[in-house]
Amino acid sequence: MILRKLTATFGKLDRETLELHEGLNIIARPNESGKSTWAAFLLAMLYGVDTSERAGKVNLLPVKTRFKPWNGQEMAGSMELSWEGKEITIERSPKGRTPLGAVKAYETESGTPVDLPDPCGKALLGVERSVYQ
Repeated sequence: MILRKLTATFGKLDRETLELHEGLNIIARPNESGKSTWAAFLLAMLYGVDTSERAGKVNLLPVKTRFKPWNGQEMAGSMELSWEGKEITIERSPKGRTPLGAVKAYETESGTPVDLPDPCGKALLGVERSVYQ
């Protein structure tokens, strides 16, 4: 899998786009510029948001709360990637009360649906969420 582009409404990201290139991409930006937010967004796009997660012992808020969009919108996003010789777009949006719960995958140019399981991380990367983390 090769990531091409991420677009997110997630935490401080307000419909922002991150374009990536083949090979190693290094994101060198100042503190509080969104690097960790992009990492959390990618995890959520690949594996969904765990709605059963509660505040932890170290007072970390669950993802659904910690990355609630600052702009007041619902969490949403897309990622464009190459996988098995195809250019694919995966979109996530709210499904009821589940952030990023609705998933749509399709070939980027034609719009032809692509059959991917939800969560799609294991199919795309070959590893479970815990291994990816």
